[in-house]
Amino acid sequence: MNISSYSKTDGEKMSQQIAILLASYNGEQFIREQIDSILSQSCTNWHLYIRDDNSSDDTLLIEHEYESRYPQQITVVDIPSVEHGAKHNFWLLSQYVLKETDAAYIMFCDQDDVWIQSKIEDTFSAMKSAEQKFQDRRILVHTDLKVVDRNLKVLGNSFIKYRALNPSYTEINRIVVQNNVTGCTTMLSRDLLGKAFELEDVGEIAMHDWWFSLVASVFGHIVFVDKPTILYRQHGDNVVGATKVNSLSFILKRLSGNNHIKKTLHMAVDQAKVFLNTYQDIPLDDRSSLESFAKLYEYSKIQRILTLSKGHYWKQGPIQIIGEYIFI
Repeated sequence: MNISSYSKTDGEKMSQQIAILLASYNGEQFIREQIDSILSQSCTNWHLYIRDDNSSDDTLLIEHEYESRYPQQITVVDIPSVEHGAKHNFWLLSQYVLKETDAAYIMFCDQDDVWIQSKIEDTFSAMKSAEQKFQDRRILVHTDLKVVDRNLKVLGNSFIKYRALNPSYTEINRIVVQNNVTGCTTMLSRDLLGKAFELEDVGEIAMHDWWFSLVASVFGHIVFVDKPTILYRQHGDNVVGATKVNSLSFILKRLSGNNHIKKTLHMAVDQAKVFLNTYQDIPLDDRSSLESFAKLYEYSKIQRILTLSKGHYWKQGPIQIIGEYIFI
């Protein structure tokens, strides 16, 4: 299917084939550059939906400016909420797109990055190939990124290598303990997003992109495009940034007794429990793996270590694994 051939007809819900979701908060410094990079994409069959999370700067004014200039491609949505933060913002946008549009595919967008011109085209091509290969409509596609500083100077040509991740790990026993999917690179099929929304309370999970990865691992397929499609900007105001794994500073920080590893492991275990409570149709092998991991903190430390080893619940990268065994 050629993405350029898709067009709306009278009476359809508001959308084009691809919905891009941009969750913003106090992003006036970089958001113009991000939106401009989307407008410059080689693929034009998309609609950008933006929700601002009560910014105190001029972010919302900038967004409305773009909406007025490009009304056929940009919509700023007003969804009141007492909850704040990126996770809730993206979840509300996702709900909106499922309810108000007929978009077949959904992409996620951070406010401070820059999209490489072929990002949508490359991701969509991988999506269509995956649908043909797996004969499945629950697909998650994600890509590599270039790590850059605030001025777009390259710090690392591959985020995957920068973070010592292995995108070939798509099995639930690996995804449940560490997500290797970066949300701002992803494209989800509508069916996969709908399955993810069987979750009743997003507040119970660690992060939306990690949840999508779990759902894709169990109920669909995860596909990695070994190509950077985003300039992933690092600056002092990042909510979530990229730390170079295996650097001396990272090793000293992770192995010096801080609670980060403990917190993320507890978070992973709690999320596994939520997943088990949410879905009754988990395949038996995956359910057994999730149940064993969910019971991790019911055991002694020796039993926890044995459970990690037996179930191959390992993080990615040697330093991460060492830290996992020390602080479990």
